[in-house]
Amino acid sequence: MLRYFLMSTILKKLLLYQFKIALNGNRASAGFSFIKVMGIGILETFRKIILATITLAVMALACGTASAGTLTVDANGEADFTTIQEAVDFAKEGDTILVMPGKYVENVHIGKPLSIISEAGAPEGTVVEAADRRDHVFHISADNVNISGFTLQGAKNEDDLIAGIYMDNVEKNTIRGNILSGNYYGIYLKKSRQNSLSENLASNNKYGLILCVSSGENVLSRNRISDNSYGVYLETACNNNVLTGNTVCSNREAGVLVVSSSCTDLNSNNISSNPKVGIELDSSRGNNISNNSVSGNEKGILISLSGDNRITGNSVNSNSVCGLQLGGSAERNTIEDNSFYENKDGIFIAYFARYNTVTSNIVLNNDRGIYLTGHSDYNEVLENTVSSNSFGFYVEYCKENVLKGNMVTSNTDRGILLTESFDNVIYNNYFNNTKNAAEDKSNIWNTTKTAGTNIAGGSYLGGNCWASPERNGFSQACEDVDGDGICDFPYMVEDTDSDADELALVYSPNIDSLIQEKVIIPEVAENESEAKGASEEKEEAEKAPLGPAYPLGVLLIAFFFSDRKRNR
Repeated sequence: MLRYFLMSTILKKLLLYQFKIALNGNRASAGFSFIKVMGIGILETFRKIILATITLAVMALACGTASAGTLTVDANGEADFTTIQEAVDFAKEGDTILVMPGKYVENVHIGKPLSIISEAGAPEGTVVEAADRRDHVFHISADNVNISGFTLQGAKNEDDLIAGIYMDNVEKNTIRGNILSGNYYGIYLKKSRQNSLSENLASNNKYGLILCVSSGENVLSRNRISDNSYGVYLETACNNNVLTGNTVCSNREAGVLVVSSSCTDLNSNNISSNPKVGIELDSSRGNNISNNSVSGNEKGILISLSGDNRITGNSVNSNSVCGLQLGGSAERNTIEDNSFYENKDGIFIAYFARYNTVTSNIVLNNDRGIYLTGHSDYNEVLENTVSSNSFGFYVEYCKENVLKGNMVTSNTDRGILLTESFDNVIYNNYFNNTKNAAEDKSNIWNTTKTAGTNIAGGSYLGGNCWASPERNGFSQACEDVDGDGICDFPYMVEDTDSDADELALVYSPNIDSLIQEKVIIPEVAENESEAKGASEEKEEAEKAPLGPAYPLGVLLIAFFFSDRKRNR
């Protein structure tokens, strides 16, 4: 706007100046002389106007070139430069380097704020392959760098830990819409913060995306990471990172692995078909895993040596060993509002996993719904719906856990089986299975009679409600002469001569409608979610391979400069 204002002002002054000369010249002259002077003056005015316009246009072009700073690269010599590195070396801070389709064999070192963008947008057409396999394809050592729309490959030297894109101690860079393939690391961040990695495809690397050594506050979104050994790997104080909307599948060791890092927000990702582990937290605290789809892995979610993590709202299904495992001294984790369908074990709590809370989950069609073993003590398992498994609860070698407020129904082998386990407190649960309970040690099956609404709708808390699919279970047939909702006689637990539920609850048909709400509605919701996910995936596939890599303005700049070559 300033250029156009200056141009207008100068033209007005030139025109006024010429008319003053014409009017204030030799006033004694008249007739033809006056006309001649006016004609010459007007011609001179237009000549100066044209010269001024040309001068201003050149100045504007020079000014525009300086501010836009767009350089072009074409390996065939039809642009400003033939290599990306030449353009980087020549460019000023803030310049844009537009790279034409082709194959570029080079290692590019970027030490200033630049945008390096492929002209085609489709990364398959603009390939940068490492000339030296012992060096990174793109090595970024500056802040505010933008890399978009390339295939980066061939940085494979394992001894030197080489990457397709390597960022070392930098901030606020944007890596978008690239393919990283055939490297040791796809994208590698070291001591780097507040960077954005989005819509990239990382496949057939040793590690797809890795953040290490205090790389925090980065956002990884809408990337597809597949067929690597490790998909996404965060290691050593990589805190406060966000992973959202990514697809992480078919990685041989782990889909997402978080080691010795805190406060990761891992949400709304699709983690599937990783042969070993979908999501793993190792020695990590305070992380949030929410609203992810985790399916078709060996272990869906694995938490070991980790505490104070929240696992909420995830759909975890069809994992061959377990949906979720708390193990290796995992403590004070919260597992809440998840659904676990058709895994071998739905929730597996093992190997000294203690003081964890498992609440309000839906656990359906697994072999063992919730399985506690290996001295996993002092856990609270509350208000879960555990249905249509072989075993609802399977508890062995554990003590002093609290199982309360759970609906345990339609499990084909047992509702709950306790072996070599003692002093577990089990009350205010609803059991409705052909065989409800069995134990071989002594456990506690009721609490003190206390006023309050119990799971069957009665007015007192006490023991458990014992029903059967044939409607002739203990709580369905017991007497309640005083009408307090507590059976007049105790329920004797199977396979023991001494343990009894002294305050068994009287059955109410209303409880079955609650079961239907908790079991059927989530199944419908999950089907709708799967349909939505499939629709969104199809929509993404119909777009450009990895989305638009740069704004329309860059295309216009590219067109304007396409026939120009900068003197070098």
